[in-house]
Amino acid sequence: MAEVYFNEFRMLVIEQIRAIEQIQPETHSTEWFLLKYLRRIEKNALPPASPGRMENCMRALIRFYVDCIDENTEVGESCKMIYEGYRKTLREAQKNKQSY
Repeated sequence: MAEVYFNEFRMLVIEQIRAIEQIQPETHSTEWFLLKYLRRIEKNALPPASPGRMENCMRALIRFYVDCIDENTEVGESCKMIYEGYRKTLREAQKNKQSY
C-alpha cells in the first residue's frame, strides 16, 4: 500500500487533543476515552504512515463515536471534524496518485 502524507491531519488531531486536555477529563469519562483514541491516531499518523494502520485507528474511533457519543455535543462535533479531515487527506492522496 502506498504511503500517505498525514501531517496536516495529524495537526488537526493534535489540536483536538490539546483542547480536550485543557478540560482535564475525569478518568473513564467519554472525553477521557476519546483522548486515548486520538493519541493512538496521532501516533499512527507519524511518518511513514500507512493507510492501513490509520484505517484501523479510524474504524475504532468511529465505533466509539457510534456507540458512546451523542452527535449533537461538542465531543461529537470533534469526532466528525476528525473523520472529515481523515477523508480529505485520503481524497488528496488519491488525486495525487491519479495525476502521476
